[in-house]
Amino acid sequence: MYNIINISKAIAVSSFALGTILFMLQLYTNSVNLIGIGFVFVILSIIINPISVITLLLFLLRNSNNKSKILKAIGFVLLNIPITALYIYMLFFTRLNFINPDW
Repeated sequence: MYNIINISKAIAVSSFALGTILFMLQLYTNSVNLIGIGFVFVILSIIINPISVITLLLFLLRNSNNKSKILKAIGFVLLNIPITALYIYMLFFTRLNFINPDW
C-alpha cells in the first residue's frame, strides 16, 4: 500500500524535476532538438501520470482507512498538470511573442 503511494510520489517528483530541467535548458539554449525531446517527455508524462492516478484511485476504493494519504498522493501527482501547462505557455506563447511580436 505505502509502496504504491511512494512510487506515485516518485513519479510526480521525477516528472516535475525532469520537466523543469528540460524547460530551463530550452530557455537557456533555445534548441529545436530540446523542443522535440520535451514534446516526447510531455507525451510520456500524459501516459504515465494518469496510470499512477488511476492506480491510486483504485487503492482508494479498496482501502478506506488510508484515504487521506492516498488523496494527498493523488493531489501531489495532479500538481504537475498546471505546472506543465505553464511551462508550455511560457515556451510557445511568451517566447514566440518575444521573438515575433506580430504573431
